[in-house]
Amino acid sequence: MNTFISTLITGTANGAIFALAALGLVIVWRGAGVVNFAQMGQAMFTTYIASNLINSGESYWLAFIVALISGSLLGMIIDLLIMRPLAHKKSSSSTKTLAATIPVIASLGILAILQALAGIFWAGEERGFPTPVNSFYFKNGAGTLPFSAFNLFVIGVVLIVLLLLTYFFTQTGVGLGMRAAALNPEVARLSGIKVSRMRTLSWAISGAAGSLAGLLITPSTNLSPNTLDLILIIAFTAAVVGGLDSPLGAVIGGLILGIGIALVTTYGSPENVFLAILFLLFAVQLIKPNGILGGKQVRRG
Repeated sequence: MNTFISTLITGTANGAIFALAALGLVIVWRGAGVVNFAQMGQAMFTTYIASNLINSGESYWLAFIVALISGSLLGMIIDLLIMRPLAHKKSSSSTKTLAATIPVIASLGILAILQALAGIFWAGEERGFPTPVNSFYFKNGAGTLPFSAFNLFVIGVVLIVLLLLTYFFTQTGVGLGMRAAALNPEVARLSGIKVSRMRTLSWAISGAAGSLAGLLITPSTNLSPNTLDLILIIAFTAAVVGGLDSPLGAVIGGLILGIGIALVTTYGSPENVFLAILFLLFAVQLIKPNGILGGKQVRRG
């Protein structure tokens, strides 16, 4: 029973991180119509920045904040310098299939560039990353409780972020403007909403969400230029399972993937994780092609 509870809590903590990464993908998809395969490359790069600050003697929390700000700025730069010019070419392209493919190829190129730059700046160095709280399981007399302070920290941070994002998108003028721009850009423009600004803001929020996911998952592994590639695959699967146009679906998909992977690893074999992910993706696509909470017609940019 202790093993099951421990697996459930660990899976929930990891699932919360996957949900964050998936949410970042959904926000950019809704705001710009782009599947950003560079997101976890951005997260890796900003986590290296945080690691450098910590190694130079700065506090974890300063590095934490700098990484989130760096993630937002990097997302904005990518949109302003690369994705927005490509969007204009996409709209003027006579070949619809080619036009839809250009931003995806660009995001893969950005991922490769960020990984190459990390290799140049940090010599592809693999390094550990600290946690702000104890990562060992709590003790209860002679026994051990099936969770750690870091598990609670991860779940708490992600819960707070999700509540803040929910409030932002449902209760603030800017958040409502972003939703309107995502659902119907032409009507939003006629209503006076700066759609291009909303698009850039979606990239900034997505960049911060990805950076936060990187900061929270890296203590469980080692940081290297390719360390978050697997998280990208899982996050994309979570977004598709939950519904690529649904933020809540991304959260549900992330939690399903996190708990499912933890159960397969504990009671099965780690080698079967990819098979389990593929089976889940296939089953959801068979039953609900647009995802658990996806709309009847997925939005296209």
